[in-house]
Amino acid sequence: MAAPLDGIVVLDFSRVLAGPHCGRALADLGARVIKIEPPAGDLTRFCYPRRNSISSYFAQQNTGKDNISLDLSKPEATDIILSLVEHADVVIENFRPGVMKRLGLDYERLAAIRPELVYASSNGYGTGTSWEKRRAYAPVIGAETGLIKSQGDARDGRYFNDRHSHADVYTALELTVAVLAALNHRHTTGRGQQAEVTMAQTMLYVNEHTHDALWDEPVPEGVIRSFQPGDYQVLELGDGSSVIVSGHPAEGGTFEFFMRAIGREDAIDDPRFADMASRAEHLDA
Repeated sequence: MAAPLDGIVVLDFSRVLAGPHCGRALADLGARVIKIEPPAGDLTRFCYPRRNSISSYFAQQNTGKDNISLDLSKPEATDIILSLVEHADVVIENFRPGVMKRLGLDYERLAAIRPELVYASSNGYGTGTSWEKRRAYAPVIGAETGLIKSQGDARDGRYFNDRHSHADVYTALELTVAVLAALNHRHTTGRGQQAEVTMAQTMLYVNEHTHDALWDEPVPEGVIRSFQPGDYQVLELGDGSSVIVSGHPAEGGTFEFFMRAIGREDAIDDPRFADMASRAEHLDA
């Protein structure tokens, strides 16, 4: 059976994670993705751990792609790219705004060659903003958009950097959605599109807990607010193993299901555990 993007050709100029993860997603959907790297290679080629001299980080984000090496500052490289564009459906890039234009590979020039082209860009803060030239890194974006604060607030104010590059990965997935939407637009109109997805915009979009700061009065005792990250604690059991339990306490039957699972059926009808407030008072029981 044909994959959804069979026959689609993608030129992937992106580096490290936010762009390459999008390229990998498109490759997984059946597109032919051609990764264009500088002669020194993508920075992640040098990340550890490695196996048979290949970085596992690089392999994870770029599996399924074809690769070519070009020095984009050379006119000959530009000529090669322009010839590839004649047969391409999608371009992905994650340089800061203005870099592709300086290289002579901006949307206007490439769309003049191939009007059907979908040109997808990701960057930190957006073209035309006061921060468009600012370098963007996932930990900084996480702090600026409230991710670190919401996690720390849920852990009694203990703030720390999330080891997972959520700003990069979420941006890549949002960029993938933009590419698919633009391809659908092309299917119905015959015309390509330019799409831009920023890391800052993405993290504001996906942080589903920002609304929790909008209380206009103290939170009433016993109110079931929307859960923050960290509300589901990892509990250590008597045998030394760990378990995480999740489920909304307002959902009917959740408490009963859990009590039966741990062999505490006696607690189901115990008045000390009749509601959330009483359970909170008797956690040690």
